[in-house]
Amino acid sequence: PVPRPPGSPAPRLPMALRICTLICRSWGDRPQLCQVACAVGRAEAPVHHGASLPQGLDSSLQQWGVVAPGQRQALATQLQGAAEAAMAALLATEAELSPQQRGGTRASTDFLGVDFLLARVDDALELVALSTNSQRCLETCLLADAMGRAVGEPPSDLPRLLAETLLHRAQRHLVEGKDILLIGAGGVSKSFVWEAARDYGLRVS
Repeated sequence: PVPRPPGSPAPRLPMALRICTLICRSWGDRPQLCQVACAVGRAEAPVHHGASLPQGLDSSLQQWGVVAPGQRQALATQLQGAAEAAMAALLATEAELSPQQRGGTRASTDFLGVDFLLARVDDALELVALSTNSQRCLETCLLADAMGRAVGEPPSDLPRLLAETLLHRAQRHLVEGKDILLIGAGGVSKSFVWEAARDYGLRVS
């Protein structure tokens, strides 16, 4: 390698920003973004899960050179839309599968991790989806949340959102297979009751 003159700054290597998102199935089977964690690495070898300590999206974007607050907010909004759209597509696909194809009557995706890469394309920033997973993003986001609390940051909504998703699944399990007697079930406007009952595995009479 060619030595640098004394006192000269080190060359800035091309960097890549890997963004880990965690999405949960909220009430009404709506995808909801729970947490985001980022890792900065070399552009030719984007950092993998567990290879670096996670950090927040806003500070990562600033470190990556996105200075304007409006641009960072726009990227955060775009990220949320892309992550929730990915889970919505998965839930729609699962809804068309039989219980056997899904892996069982109670089998469903309640949490989904989606990894993105922030790339520069013709001087514009674009989010590129890399992969989906069920555990690594959860581990990374939980670590990021714990690290934030350790340095005095306000608690995030991650524990509450995870608990709500688990409670929703538990309530479905409690009523599944039960017999329900409905008296005066209402008219057409209440048709969603029958759809929900079928989805919950209730026997309505």
